[in-house]
Amino acid sequence: MKEGRNNQLAYTVDNACDTTGLTRSRFYKAISDGSLVTFKAGRRRMVSARALEDFIRKLEAESQGKAA
Repeated sequence: MKEGRNNQLAYTVDNACDTTGLTRSRFYKAISDGSLVTFKAGRRRMVSARALEDFIRKLEAESQGKAA
C-alpha cells in the first residue's frame, strides 16, 4: 500500500470512506466492534493511516480465508 500512498497521517471517517470506498456504516461498525482503532481530535473522529492500513489488511486476510 506504500506505492500510491500520500503523506497524510490521519483521516476523518468521511475521508477514510472516500479513500477506501467503504461506507460510513461499515466504518462505524468496525469502530464499535474494535476492528478499527480511532481517536478523537476535538470533536472529530479520526483514523490514523497506519490503523486504516491494518484494517484493510485484516479485511483482505478475512476475504482470502473465506475464498480458500
